[in-house]
Amino acid sequence: MSTSAAPRTVRADLQGLRAVAVALVVLFHLWPGLVPGGFVGVDVFFAISGFLITAHLLSEVERSGTVRLGRFWARRARRLLPAALTVLMATLVASWYLAPLGDLPRFLREIAWSALYVENWALAGSAVDYLAADDAPSPVQHFWSLSVEEQFYLVWPILVLLAGWIAVRVARRAVADATTQRRGVAVAVGSVCVASGAWSLLFTLQDPSPAYFATTTRAWEFAAGGLAAILVAGGARRQSVRPGVRTTVAWLGFVAVGTAAMAYSGATPFPALTAALPVGGTIAVIWASAPAVRWSSTSLLGWAPIRWLGDRSYAVYLWHWPVIVFGGIVLARSATVPEQLLMLLVTGILAELTTRFVERPIRFGRAADWRPRRVLGATAVAMTVVLIASVGILPGAQARITAEQERIEALVTNPTECLGAAVLLGAPACSRGAVASGPARPSDGEAAGRTAPATETPTGVIPDPSLADVPPERCITDIRASAFEVCAYGASADRATRTVALLGDSHAEQWLPAFATAAEEHGWRLLVAAKSSCPFSDAERTEPGTSAAVLAEMRVGCVSWNREALALLQDQPGIDTLVVSSRARNPVVAEGDRDWREVAEDGYAERWARVPSTVERILVLHDTPTMAEDVLACVRDASAPADGCARSRGDAFVEDPQYEAAVASRDPRVRPVDLTDALCAPERCSPVVGGVLAYRDPHHLSWVYAMTLAPAVQAMLDRFPPPTSDGVGP
Repeated sequence: MSTSAAPRTVRADLQGLRAVAVALVVLFHLWPGLVPGGFVGVDVFFAISGFLITAHLLSEVERSGTVRLGRFWARRARRLLPAALTVLMATLVASWYLAPLGDLPRFLREIAWSALYVENWALAGSAVDYLAADDAPSPVQHFWSLSVEEQFYLVWPILVLLAGWIAVRVARRAVADATTQRRGVAVAVGSVCVASGAWSLLFTLQDPSPAYFATTTRAWEFAAGGLAAILVAGGARRQSVRPGVRTTVAWLGFVAVGTAAMAYSGATPFPALTAALPVGGTIAVIWASAPAVRWSSTSLLGWAPIRWLGDRSYAVYLWHWPVIVFGGIVLARSATVPEQLLMLLVTGILAELTTRFVERPIRFGRAADWRPRRVLGATAVAMTVVLIASVGILPGAQARITAEQERIEALVTNPTECLGAAVLLGAPACSRGAVASGPARPSDGEAAGRTAPATETPTGVIPDPSLADVPPERCITDIRASAFEVCAYGASADRATRTVALLGDSHAEQWLPAFATAAEEHGWRLLVAAKSSCPFSDAERTEPGTSAAVLAEMRVGCVSWNREALALLQDQPGIDTLVVSSRARNPVVAEGDRDWREVAEDGYAERWARVPSTVERILVLHDTPTMAEDVLACVRDASAPADGCARSRGDAFVEDPQYEAAVASRDPRVRPVDLTDALCAPERCSPVVGGVLAYRDPHHLSWVYAMTLAPAVQAMLDRFPPPTSDGVGP
């Protein structure tokens, strides 16, 4: 993070705070169990910046009656951007050569957002995107806090300047008075602190994920530091307080920061007002001003390693996260402690080199004499170079992904070996001999362990885990979106042998590659409509742990989507078969003493009863298995993931209200369909089947494995032919 002190004066307590803050962040990212609340180090930086920048601006206003905005912004740019843009360019190059292919476009986009210092808003947007919720962190994700700071530096001097000017005008003074200006600035900063603090509390309670990254929920932390600066500048009698008392206050401040780091965790509502503990601790240390007594924190903060870390805290913060992310990518497994220590060493070396050869020469060398206009111009050019470089190679990254998708599609469509679900379905490529009674059923070991060596990736399976959730086709609306989207696949309406509709939540949409492939190969038409976390049901959805704002939007959107889905079936009389699926673990609002699963079953049945009679069949798919939460990490780390990451069928499945409703239904159109044998061996379910990564996350199928399920989907539909067909149903 930034160091905002003038070169002439370096306060040991502030450098010590910087060292503590960056150490907490780095330790949290390497060993989150050691300091579960280490993320509060960012809030320490925010409070320090608020104090130093406000003190500097207030001093300039009182001295000259104004703030030279160009000069201020030029100094900030010269101080912060050279090192930051250096790291971004290095990360760009590393991403092109090292990033998993499926993650590369997102990495490049985030580098662009970081170069523009709006990464926090980009992350806030993706935080409410259901489809992006499980994305792996990018190597520039930590630029969210730098973005917040830069936005603060852009707005704060204007606020201070206007507040001082208005105060003088309100007081009707012809000449600016320092006390009047200080009071005006105090009112403005205090108002920001109160307003932002209230909004932070409200927004965090309503929608915590985007609230974490929003500038508006963090502004009060800068303002709190600013109020401390105004208090000190206003002659608060700090020096008259005995050194022993000030020393005690300083230590209590460090204790407050440390307590937050150890007591807080990812479950703590944040920032809300819980950030007041580390921010308040920081202000206490700043106010105490490190008195020189024997048991003061000054002696500890003067220790050479702490001074070194404090002086290079900005560079350490910039480098540590890319080193951790790319280290994990190169290792392709969880890092060991010695490897994590090596990452620390590499971070320190890069920070030293950046500070010595990039930051200091530009900050204190010839560039220090440049006029503000020249500095800002050079800054704009440098930012533009990073922006053009990151955006310019995006098409190349997408072309690489498209080529890999086409290679995989060709491999699945024309298999030359036992691949994916074929190993469970007994496809000809997997048969070892004729079996009169039907297709050969592999043993658990054969089903889970067979691989296709010719198709292996560096992780040993296809697709690469980063591509498991990057299908060529996707048809689903987000949890908070209001639009109703319908996608068509296969034959045209006038040529189709039948028309099938696939409706439901993401657990319905995960079957899209299987149904679309079967439709293309067998000449029927497929219509798909899906919405995240929204089953085809009359029951009211709920979700424990979901914010009130998201839950309200989800309910309104789900009701609207269900209405549109029913209208689709009514407006398309050619649809003869409806296929529905939803996640078994999606709870609904319970009614009275009834369990939510009972209410869910009724909701499904009531919705099916409203399906128009033109739909001859309603096929209800049993939900797919659920793997362990760390399934992708297990596949990455395990030497034999097909065996080591498998779950028993009993552990992989829970009671499925939608399927149970179909079993109990008296509607002759409703038929329960269980395709578990195409997903699991007789005793267990594996995340790797026939050399294919079967899951993109713990509970969604990968698009590649879904493609290999096309024969199972077609066999299911063949059992339920359309009314005009010569086939015979069961």
